[in-house]
Order: sequence, then C-alpha cells, then structure tokens
Amino acid sequence: MDDPVVSLLREASVQRADAVAALRHLPLPVRQELAAEDHEARRRSEGRFFEAIIYELLRKAGEESPLIAGIAAFGADVPEESRAKNGIRYTRDGNIRICRDGVIAAEIDLLFADNRGRIFFGEATIAPPPASFISEVREKKALLSELAGGREIIFLYLSPSPPPDVLGPLFAEGGYPIIRPDLPALREEVAGTLAAPRKKRRPIPHPKVTDGAAIFRTERVEEGFFSYIQRFFRK
Repeated sequence: MDDPVVSLLREASVQRADAVAALRHLPLPVRQELAAEDHEARRRSEGRFFEAIIYELLRKAGEESPLIAGIAAFGADVPEESRAKNGIRYTRDGNIRICRDGVIAAEIDLLFADNRGRIFFGEATIAPPPASFISEVREKKALLSELAGGREIIFLYLSPSPPPDVLGPLFAEGGYPIIRPDLPALREEVAGTLAAPRKKRRPIPHPKVTDGAAIFRTERVEEGFFSYIQRFFRK
C-alpha cells in the first residue's frame, strides 16, 4: 500500500498557471534556453524547469491537503541568501543546501514535512542518475537525520521516467519513486512567456511555505510563510 503523501504527489494535478509560476524560479537566460536549438543547453534548462514545476506541484498539494504540514522555501520564494554554518542554507538563486561546520555538504531539490512529523526530501531529475547516486542519497539522508534528531526521513525520486533497476536498494530502504511524465510537456504551455523579462524576485505567499530550518524544529510547522516573511523584515 502506498504512503498517502506519496499518493498525493503522484495524483496532484498541475495546470498552465502552475507552469507559469514555475518560471519565476528560473533566471532569464535559463528560461530562454528552454527554447534553444542547442540540445545540451535546452536539456539543462529542462532539468531546471522540472525542479521548479515539482516545487509548484508540492505548493499546490500543500494548499489542498492537510497531509503536508510545512514546505521548505525554494527559488523565488526565498527572500535572501542565507549564511547558516550548520543546517539548511540557501544560495542566491534559492537552492537548498545542507551545511556542516560552515562547509556545504550536500544539495537537495525538495524538502518538506508531513502532519505526522516525518521529513521528506526529493531529487528531481530528467536524466539517468550517475553511478554515485545511491551513495549520495544515503549521505544526504544521514545528514538530514542528524539535523532531525531521529525523526523519520523519507527519500523521493522525482522523474518523468521510471527509475533504473539499479536504484532498487533506495526503495527497499523506504524511498519512493514519483513518476510524472506529464510535467515536462507543460513547457509547451508557457512557450510564449519564456523571453519575457523576469519581474523583481518576490515570494508568493503560501500558508505552509517556510524557512527550511523550520522543518527540523521539534514542534509542528504551523506558522507558515507570513510569519517567516515578518521575521525576515524585522532583521
């Protein structure tokens, strides 16, 4: 029987409006390369778009379901680059990194908590994973477990294509594949907006989006995005 959170993400619907929202996370050069003739450049940009649309899918699922308790901000929803020496640290473009003793130890694509206190992290990819993928995921899971103080950590493999058999051990260890072949096609839905200048980087309010560090607090993540923004502007 599938985990209810996994079923939610497998079944959540996304529309053109969600694809447009995903574009706000991409710098203009990356957006423009979604229509590039050069295959390699276009493929890199498609990977970035897939990460962004997965995040928008999670935002939408979080709005519609009580199963999602807190979502780590990503991309344009991150107000500033963070300099945390331990725990979650954001880059200028809003990517999520895990730091230990001031050193960047790993980067993850998706981070959220459910209403049972479990923590989920995801790797979103449109390409076959490298040979080191299993060891990297295990290392990230160990880092997150250390931050979470023993709370359950669940890995999600997010892709348009089924995972190769070699990744079987990750799923035997409690991970789940979430296969969404419908998402890359949304790029065609927003083709007319790819070259439009990106507006000033501003987050879109969401009741469950928060600083990634809040995901690891022992209390339930209930204060949400608005309190996060208020704390940011009080700094």
